[in-house]
Amino acid sequence: MNVITPFAVLVLLAGPAISETWNCAVPYDEVNGGGTLTIQDDRLTFVSNWPHREPETLKCIRTGLRSECMSAKISMTRTGGKALFTKIYSIIWQSGGAPESVTVKQPSALFREDNDGLVLTQAFPAIGHTFPVTDCRTE
Repeated sequence: MNVITPFAVLVLLAGPAISETWNCAVPYDEVNGGGTLTIQDDRLTFVSNWPHREPETLKCIRTGLRSECMSAKISMTRTGGKALFTKIYSIIWQSGGAPESVTVKQPSALFREDNDGLVLTQAFPAIGHTFPVTDCRTE
């Protein structure tokens, strides 16, 4: 039987308290339209000020002062292949804890059906755009 030390119990109980939820404003620009970001260690949600855009929720991995968040969708093409669309948010954190800036990239790729599965036919790397986040507050 393993014995759990009092220190280990404190660490286990403190784990959820260490993870914070940040709510930040995103200034208006021609790419994202402005809006709000809700950032956690494992999830990011972007809600645009543009009414035609649905909120986006991405899964994240945080390591130190950087978070990488990604979502992906696969669609059928008219020729029977597949199209992969991804969105990657890279978050830079201030050493004091708050998010500082976000870089967004949207790479995509086209695939065609092959006897052994799918074959990549075109890849479209994305140039990223960076925007600051402002008025960040924790919940």
